[in-house]
Amino acid sequence: MLKLKKVELQGFKSFCDRTELKFNGGGIAAVVGPNGCGKSNLSDAISWVLGEQSAKSLRGARMEDVIFAGTKSRKPLGMASVTMVLVDPGAKQLPLIDPTTQPKTEQPVEVAEGAAAENTEQQALDPEVAAAIAEGKVHEIHTASGHNVIHHPGNKQGEITITRRLFRSGESEYLIDGRLARLRDIQDIFMGSGLGPESYAIIEQGRIGQILSSRPYDRRAVIEEAAGITKYKSRRRLAEAKLESARQNLARVFDILEEVTRQVNSLKRQASKTKRYQELKGELEGQLRTVLAGRYVTLKEEAERSAAALEAASVELRDATAEAADQDAARQKTQEVFYSLEAQLTEFRRQLAAMNVESAKTRGRLESRGRVDRAAHDGRGAGNR
Repeated sequence: MLKLKKVELQGFKSFCDRTELKFNGGGIAAVVGPNGCGKSNLSDAISWVLGEQSAKSLRGARMEDVIFAGTKSRKPLGMASVTMVLVDPGAKQLPLIDPTTQPKTEQPVEVAEGAAAENTEQQALDPEVAAAIAEGKVHEIHTASGHNVIHHPGNKQGEITITRRLFRSGESEYLIDGRLARLRDIQDIFMGSGLGPESYAIIEQGRIGQILSSRPYDRRAVIEEAAGITKYKSRRRLAEAKLESARQNLARVFDILEEVTRQVNSLKRQASKTKRYQELKGELEGQLRTVLAGRYVTLKEEAERSAAALEAASVELRDATAEAADQDAARQKTQEVFYSLEAQLTEFRRQLAAMNVESAKTRGRLESRGRVDRAAHDGRGAGNR
């Protein structure tokens, strides 16, 4: 029987700081305290580390609620971690095993489960695990509950350390003796031992009355768990599921074989059509090469004629370009003479305008002087009278 030795909590619900609870002795341990002090959180932590997946069973709306949410004086944490150390007083260390004598298996390195094959209880170890056992890095431990687990020298003999961590990002991990493992590995260790989130070993308020008033089938499940036959029934269900999957796969193989058989004649006809198509395609390619060769010769002759015409046109273009250049030079010279004459004409117009202005001024002076002389003459005539 596995006994609870120690529970370490950090960041789980109300346990903000790292808290270690030791359960010494072989009697009954009781946790006493007023309402709201966290007694139920301790049982929730034990259920959680054993693999509880229902947030409702942990008195929360979602699994993230088990992480310390913070208070007025403390900030919320980003991870919840619970470590449980179990000890089996009847555990004994098995002798080191030669890995060369062990059959190959696909069991994970972290936990080598007991494999019952053909009514034998011999455990099939992974070669890497067997090699580590032979080197003395790890030891194989046989517990009184009938499970063989890999024990690391860092732990005392017969101890099993289970750790579960949950991060606020949603990532979670399980560890067995400090090494990463699967939830399935933890469930296999405690299967049939009475430990687990749904087993009879953890009974909350109102659960006893629920068990007593439940259906006979439900009570039978509790009794089977206590008797230790649940693990064998689970293995039987797994084997039956594999057999059913094999039957379904075999039925699909027969269906595929029948379908392929029906398609053989169709594929033969398609193959003959493909062969005839390839023959016709070869003949077409030969005729096409002949036509393209003749077309190439015709196009080559046309290209030569076009090249000769282009050369003649290029000569005419050069001559026309030279003539245009000469005419442009003559035009530039004529334009320069025009600009010179226009400048002279502009100068003559300016001189003419100046002369007109001077003539107008002279005419004005002459007219003014004539008026003065007439006025003086008229004055002398009036004096004589």
